[in-house]
Amino acid sequence: MARPTMSKAPDVPIIGGGPAGMSCALWLANYGLNPIIVERAPALGGMAAASPYPDDWLLGRPGETARQNAEAFALHIREVGVECWVGAHPQRVHRQADGRFVIDVAYADGRPPQPVPCPAVVVATGTQFGGADWLDATANARALAERGRVHLGPGWAGEPTAEVGSHVAVIGGGDNAFDVARMLGERGAKATIIMRSKSPRAQPLLVERLGQHQERGTATVMAGRTVVALEAAGSGVRLGLSDGSAIEADHVVVLFGYRPNTDQPWLSELTLAKDPNGYLSVDGNMETSCRGIFAVGDIANPVHPCIATAVAGGTMAAREIQRRLASR
Repeated sequence: MARPTMSKAPDVPIIGGGPAGMSCALWLANYGLNPIIVERAPALGGMAAASPYPDDWLLGRPGETARQNAEAFALHIREVGVECWVGAHPQRVHRQADGRFVIDVAYADGRPPQPVPCPAVVVATGTQFGGADWLDATANARALAERGRVHLGPGWAGEPTAEVGSHVAVIGGGDNAFDVARMLGERGAKATIIMRSKSPRAQPLLVERLGQHQERGTATVMAGRTVVALEAAGSGVRLGLSDGSAIEADHVVVLFGYRPNTDQPWLSELTLAKDPNGYLSVDGNMETSCRGIFAVGDIANPVHPCIATAVAGGTMAAREIQRRLASR
């Protein structure tokens, strides 16, 4: 979208329009600065907008889904009048001799890139579901995903309109795998968890909650095995396992956790420090190893990623940016 009349306040681009980016933008706007949310998707919300699951961990919003929370946050941002460029993404960011940055923003509709001079940049690009490489490495997995039989991440299984079928294979042994299997059991489907490890990585409480479905025969855990190939079986999927056995299911849900969106080309010039899993390293103010570049939300939080910590991280970065600019 075209920019409105330029404000005298400094521009602060926020790359990513999920809860962390929106929280940072709200606080910067309240401080009198001019945040600009740059979001690649057609709308704000980030990964939260894709989650149909209730989020009973967020204070003050009981019973609402992550998607509903994201919609409420986006409405707040619109009401405040924060500038949002959707369908846009960074092409390059570089530091000038005076220590400020210039970020070149490209648009999906093909408009020429637009340079944005700024004193600071906030990275809020979040994470994506792990397993894309598994789809490419496992025979027929990508083709079956395109047919809507193999699903990456937990979203599909929680959609009210999802035809869960009589049997869903869940690949993974973490929290999501056991929670999704329990939820499927509650919806009348049978779930089979297939996991590489001999014992679950999920929290004991989640393992315990699945126990009642195992006792009823509506949930099964196959440990110490991997899926080596998939093939169509009528309208469903046949899963070939590493021990030579096979099972059939109506759908397959792949739950391999998350990976941070830190491999984007525009970040390479900054050479930001990362942890061994690729998450951006930050200090107590959410500042990265490059002074003036902040990272908020899941991209900088591999330990406790959720909406609550994303919102908190956004506020912390905004406070430090305001303090620093006010002292100039």
